[in-house]
Formats: sequence, structure tokens, C-alpha cells
Amino acid sequence: MEKTLLNHDIKDAEFVVENGAELKLNLAKLEDFESFHIVVHVKGDAVFQCAFADFSSGDGEARIDIYLEEEGARAEYHCASLAKGGSKKSFVPSIYHLAPHTEGLCESYGITEGEARLSFTGVSDIAHGAKGSSTRQAAKIIVFDEKCRGIASPVLNIDENEVKASHAATVGKLNESHLFYLMSRGLTKEEGRRLVTLGYLKPIVSYFEGDVKDEIDRAIEGGL
Repeated sequence: MEKTLLNHDIKDAEFVVENGAELKLNLAKLEDFESFHIVVHVKGDAVFQCAFADFSSGDGEARIDIYLEEEGARAEYHCASLAKGGSKKSFVPSIYHLAPHTEGLCESYGITEGEARLSFTGVSDIAHGAKGSSTRQAAKIIVFDEKCRGIASPVLNIDENEVKASHAATVGKLNESHLFYLMSRGLTKEEGRRLVTLGYLKPIVSYFEGDVKDEIDRAIEGGL
């Protein structure tokens, strides 16, 4: 099953992914940012995948709590966000491993400009009894201007042995060596910066289809 929610249709909600089922939840915010909280319960051998494309303006918090409740449950979360002007946006994806042999992945990529503030946090939690589980979080933010701010702070809570858990967090300016290489090929600094940024944000588009995919593409192109 695949479900796509756009802009104001993204609200507080709760989903149950039953045994052996699959749910792909695609979220796209291209207008005003509004806070929301989504809770997902994933049963045995079920799969939940969430792709979140955020190219909106405004302030708020996006919280997604995913509970892997039975053996073999799996979840993925992929996010790309652009924060501009004075926007203040916070993303809190958390995956709770409550049963053995569950798998979780959180990947968040962001760009912040002007005086905007962008935060990627969230928890990967492996409970006692969830042997053989694996979890990974990655959060990366490129900071373009002096007054903007990026926060990448994933958290691991591990209460079991015989598991795999890792996280990575990076906040920094655009890689100057990449920019220098592109300029050596004849691009201006602005063109090089745009090209690198497109490569950073564009992968999220692959999770969407049809008119929504085109809208996200235009939002990325027009926002840089």
C-alpha cells in the first residue's frame, strides 16, 4: 500500500502496518510548515517506509514515532529539507525496536540559509529483549550563511546485547574542494553551489511519482 499526503493534508495520524504488509507513506510539504505528530505500529515481518520532502516556509515540529512491535518488522525514514529566511523547523523521527530481529534506518539531509534554523534529532531505541536487531541514524546539514543554524543530534538508546547500532551527524559549510573542482571546469561559484545543493536534495524525488514528483522537483529548483 502506498499513501501520499501533500501540504495541509499532513496532520496528526496513527497507522498500523499488519503482519506481512507494507506501507509506503510519502509526505510533501511545499507551502506553509505546520507541526504534526504521526505514530506508526509495525507488526511481524511488516515493512514501513516514509519519505518526507520539505521545501516549505514557516516554523514547526514534525514528529514521527515508529514502533517495531513484532519480530521481523522493518522501517525506513528518508527526509530532505530546505530552511530559508527566518524559518525554524525541527524534525524528530524515532524508531523503537520492541521485538527481536527488527531493522530501522533514519536518513535526514538538509540545507539552511539566511537566518533559518533547522534541527534533526530523534531516537533509535533498542529495548531489552530485542536481540538481533539493527538500527542506524544519519543526519547531515549544509549551512550556507553566517546567521543560519543547523543542529544534527541523533540519539541511540541500547538496552540489549547482540545488536547492531550506529549513528552519524554532520553540520558544516559546503565542501570547498567540491566547489573548487566545479569552478575549475568552468562553472561560476554560484553555479557550482547550486549544482552541489541539487545533488544533495534531489534523491528524495525518487520516492515520489506523478504530479507530486513534478511539484517537488519545481520546489527544489525554484528554492535554490
